[in-house]
Parts: sequence; C-alpha cells; structure tokens
Amino acid sequence: MDEKELILQLKNGNEEAFNEIVERYSKKLYFLCLKMLQNEKDAEDTVQTIFLKAYMNISRFEEKSSISTWLYRIGVNVCTDLLRKRKKENTASLYATSSEEEEYTLEIPDEKENVEESVLAQERKRALYAAIDTLKPKQKRLIILRDIEGLSYEEISDILKMNPGTVKSGINRARSALLEKLQKNSELFS
Repeated sequence: MDEKELILQLKNGNEEAFNEIVERYSKKLYFLCLKMLQNEKDAEDTVQTIFLKAYMNISRFEEKSSISTWLYRIGVNVCTDLLRKRKKENTASLYATSSEEEEYTLEIPDEKENVEESVLAQERKRALYAAIDTLKPKQKRLIILRDIEGLSYEEISDILKMNPGTVKSGINRARSALLEKLQKNSELFS
C-alpha cells in the first residue's frame, strides 16, 4: 500500500493501516529517540508516545510533508520535552549505567581486526556520543537528524519547522562546536 492510501485508510480509522505505519517506522523512530535520550527504556516509551500522538492527531495531518517527516517532528518534540523535564528534575546524566554498558559492549574482533583497533573504535564512538551529548539542544538535534539519521536539509527543515538556510548554517555551527569538543580528545582522533 502506498503512503497516500495508507494515510487515507488511517484517517478512516483502519487499524491495519495504523499497524503498517508502526511496522514501517518504529525502528527508525526508536533509534532517533535512543540517540537523543541515551536511554533504551525512555526511547521505547517515547516511540509509543509518538505513535499514540500520531493516532490521536491523524485527522490534523495536512499531508504537506511525508508521514515519516511528521512522525520525526513528533519524535523530536517529545524527546525535547522529556529532556527539558529531566533538566528541571536535575537528573544526573543522560547516560544510564546499564544502557551505557549495553550500548558499548565490545564485539569480538574478527581476524581482520585486532583487539586494540576494536577498543580504540569503541572509545572513539563513546567520545563522539559524549561530545554530541554536551552540545546545545538545537545543535544536538541538528547533528542527530543530519549526520546520524542521514536526513536531507529539506526533511530537517520540515521536522524542525526552520528555514532550509537556517538548517544548513545551524548544522555548520553544530559541526564546528562538535569538532571543538572532539579536539579535546585529540589522542583518540589522531
């Protein structure tokens, strides 16, 4: 079923159409939420919230963008709200201990890769995500949507309701800020 038909069916209350939307987009939304929230349980809960909000508000979806863009917009907004709530509650870190351990478990290196290279790659990944996590919220969203999720400038513009030129310049500033933070760990990136 193509997207337009799927949306029409969804707006008419077809439960199978909703299940199809969930099937198509739940993994992508989960990874977006996981990258923004750095917590598996919060990411899972947030994906459910996204789909609930989408289901409750499908009649207001104007189809000016794709359904995936609309879902990403809802996702970014829900994650941002949760991060603001966390900040107000003075939670310690965005990284949960168990989540961090699970996310960064070392894989057994294959014959082509030695243990030292594998450990260094994991350390680089940790440093990168830690640096992304310290960016301003707007910069963090831009980096995640563009460089991690691989969305186009136009999609990001639709999701964040920003001018495409503002998105491009914002991404450039966010990348510069990220590079500055990564240079503090230059021994990992030399």
